[in-house]
Amino acid sequence: MLAIDLNADVGESFGAWRMGADADAVVDASLRVRNIRGLRVADASVMPSITAGATHAPSIMIGGRVAEMIVATGQQGGGSR
Repeated sequence: MLAIDLNADVGESFGAWRMGADADAVVDASLRVRNIRGLRVADASVMPSITAGATHAPSIMIGGRVAEMIVATGQQGGGSR
């Protein structure tokens, strides 16, 4: 008999760094950690739920998008909060 534990550790921490605009959110839409200047989170922990497939490609996409945000912020002459 095969037992499935839906709460098993899948090796990634999904939803641990909740994104949003409310006071309970850990990161904002630009993945900047609230109240910590210069720190962003760019991994699967910002995903709201576990994906149906592998997490490697979405994690790379998140990292690439954050890199674009950081470059754009630097070109505008601003810095991370």
